[in-house]
This record gives sequence, structure tokens and C-alpha cells, in this order.
Amino acid sequence: MNFPALKNQMQELFLAIQQAADSGELPALNEVASFLQATEKMTINAQEAWHSEAEDFLHLTRQLHMVVKKRNVQEAVLLLDALRDAQEFCHRSFKSES
Repeated sequence: MNFPALKNQMQELFLAIQQAADSGELPALNEVASFLQATEKMTINAQEAWHSEAEDFLHLTRQLHMVVKKRNVQEAVLLLDALRDAQEFCHRSFKSES
């Protein structure tokens, strides 16, 4: 796994998803699906030290995918906030790992 490339892909997708939600729009399902795939790859290849956090992040990403499929903007915004918080916690806690 090319960790830096995967991390960059995830950041770009998350930014696009977040921008849509910030505009009051439903994020594009294809972008959320791509983000889910990248998150699954990250979780599969996560180091043991942060595997639990990766699993939690994956769970939130799967929930986001479901609510976007159901076209629920409000739930998507709430899940994006939770994902951002989880991302910040993980990056702060495991900065030396990345």
C-alpha cells in the first residue's frame, strides 16, 4: 500500500464531500463511495497501534455512505462532523505513524 498516496486521496475526497455539505448540498454518492473504498483500504492496512481508530472511522464512513444513498443531508452533515473529529483525534494521537 502506498500510504501517502492513499492518505492524499482520502483528504481530497473528504474535502470535496465536505465542500458539498458546507454548501447545503448532498455530497456526490460516487465521491462518498470512493472515500469508503479508500477508508476500507486504510483500515485493512492499518498498523496495530491505530487499527481500532481506523475501524471506528470506517464505521462512520459506512454510515455516511448509507445516509447519502438515502439522500439525507442533515444526517450526512452530522456524520461529516463526526468524521472530522475522528480524523483530527487520530492525526493528533498518531502523528508519528503517518
